Amino acid sequence: MILAPTRELAIQIAKECEALKHHSREYQVLTVYGGKPIDDQTYALRRGVDIFVGTTGRVKDHIERKNFDFSSLKYAVLDEADRMLDMGFKEDVETIMGTIKSAGPQNVQTLMFSATVPYWVQQIAREFLKQGYGFIDLVKDLKKKTAKCIQHLAINCPYQNREAALADILTCYGGGQTIIFCGQKKEANQIKLSDKIKKDIEVIHGDIGQREREIALEKFKTKKCDVLIATDVASRGLDIPGVDLVVQVEPPKDAETYIHRSGRTARAGRSGVCITFYTLK
Repeated sequence: MILAPTRELAIQIAKECEALKHHSREYQVLTVYGGKPIDDQTYALRRGVDIFVGTTGRVKDHIERKNFDFSSLKYAVLDEADRMLDMGFKEDVETIMGTIKSAGPQNVQTLMFSATVPYWVQQIAREFLKQGYGFIDLVKDLKKKTAKCIQHLAINCPYQNREAALADILTCYGGGQTIIFCGQKKEANQIKLSDKIKKDIEVIHGDIGQREREIALEKFKTKKCDVLIATDVASRGLDIPGVDLVVQVEPPKDAETYIHRSGRTARAGRSGVCITFYTLK
């Protein structure tokens, strides 16, 4: 079982699992998340799957419908563990992990992955991983968590000037593909409708239907649009190698979010630029 905080990340993880298939070892992969018919997922679960990837809300739905049999579970994985254990998801994760424990599978290994692991995440992780707790750090230098090949820039930009500034930046830096991060869905919509930005733009956030989000991401990945405007649904885990520029229209609330947002560029050995707008306030 692999739990992910967003539908987009769950879909990407499932695709990676499918890509690992070999002719000598066939297995069934199922992705469960909201916005898709639950009956089809129920039928697949009852037939039996080897790997299932899901968001916590839909996994809880299946637990309540008694569609899961955890008695043979071997691995439970939390991807983007810091996001999964914050106040928005912690209760759901506790419910799911409690259900697994009560099902009584033998020797379940629990793994948590994240590019950023604040101290509070380690404290909560110890609660879930009481036996055999171990911490593996592949970052090492905590002062340089962002990729070395990202150029970080900041611009003092008044709120009312952000659309004009974005247009200029996309002209100067946006020769390739760009992700623009907004803190609010309303702001993302406003920027998309701006007459100052002369680029093909797609938007994804929580109020956009799942099918539309998948289409928008696919267009961006296949370079049929130049600019993706997103809330933090696109900041975690999404691997789009061709992103050259990330723009944040305001600083995020914490350093971890900055690291994840900026990390959407400079992937697979490439270089990239991350520009953050700020005000004196």
